[in-house]
Amino acid sequence: MEGIQGPDEPVYTIGVAARLLGVSPHMLRLLERKGLVEPLRTRKRARLYSQNDLKILGRICRLMKVNGVNVAGVKAILHMEAVMAKEEGKVKSSE
Repeated sequence: MEGIQGPDEPVYTIGVAARLLGVSPHMLRLLERKGLVEPLRTRKRARLYSQNDLKILGRICRLMKVNGVNVAGVKAILHMEAVMAKEEGKVKSSE
């Protein structure tokens, strides 16, 4: 089935991504500047987001909107989750 995009394929423009997430394009640019997401850039410097990028951004936006976590807190939470997932992977592989 050629032509079907996988979850890591960057296909969503910033406008579409913002609409799907319920935020402004400005917010997505801010999150990029803060180092929370790194969308693919086309030759003309347009940002493209993948389905996985949208999942991460959705998590970030929920942490900020619902839980009131600031950018530094979001970075810390995402880092801790990544470390825990890595450790869980080590434990499962050694069992």
